[in-house]
Amino acid sequence: MQILENELFRVEINPFGAELSSFKSKKTGTEYVWQADPAIWKRHAPILFPIVGRLKDKTYTVGGTAYEITQHGFGRDLEWQVGAAGENYVEFVLEANDFTKKMYPWDFVCTVRYTLTGATLKKEHVVFNRSDTDMYYEVGGHDAYTLCWQPDESIEDYYVAFEGTTALHPILTDENVMLSREHGDLLLKDGYLPITRETFRNDAIIMDDLPVRRATIGSTRNDRTVTMDFADFPYFAVWSAYKDFDVPYVCLEPWSTLPDGGYLDHAIENKVGVRMLRPGQEECLSFSTTIHE
Repeated sequence: MQILENELFRVEINPFGAELSSFKSKKTGTEYVWQADPAIWKRHAPILFPIVGRLKDKTYTVGGTAYEITQHGFGRDLEWQVGAAGENYVEFVLEANDFTKKMYPWDFVCTVRYTLTGATLKKEHVVFNRSDTDMYYEVGGHDAYTLCWQPDESIEDYYVAFEGTTALHPILTDENVMLSREHGDLLLKDGYLPITRETFRNDAIIMDDLPVRRATIGSTRNDRTVTMDFADFPYFAVWSAYKDFDVPYVCLEPWSTLPDGGYLDHAIENKVGVRMLRPGQEECLSFSTTIHE
């Protein structure tokens, strides 16, 4: 486990999956990252790479060759190497190997850098194409933050706030639970999406038109907030496991690319928002999370 800490917070990142596993306040003792109860959801904040979401028929093609890859890609289920580290940052590196090339043919290097500054944790995703052909990839976050930060609170005291809009327009799914071209209308209450047991009955709320790339978890019973800024990511989802009991976390998910739509073919280059790197090219997409107490 790699640790970053300052006078305000202590952060733990697991090299397996390069996954954030703790973001804990020294002032209040509150743990803000979901602690991966396997009876509800076994992860904390997985990195989605090199795909986001599910594939149509669990398959995509490159130049006519078909590949199968697990939902959200293999990045979350592999050991990453610890790279450069300093007083307030640490890097994790995942490189292509024979195992990854069975699912994803390109020679890549993906580096994820965590930096803790005050009450803000920044996560940078640097992807480098080491291949001699154009490389298509997707990357995203799936960070689960706790609710009920104080005694005697319930999930219904919590909400997700979106700036600059009075309604969300989530992408609708088709009969096969794949994304469609259609959008719904979800009115907000004073700019808030209330959290209840029923909020995620139909799975994630996926958006492609947020006017401001910022989302804030807050409560009507305390002044604390968890705010994610994700200007580099054009797509965003909010999700929690749907159970027959209250689930005290919500995931904030910035995505580079949308999951497969039922109207698409299997070619990776046709996926909505897919990123492309020329040989020898790299790019960095980042988001940050700030806790206010």
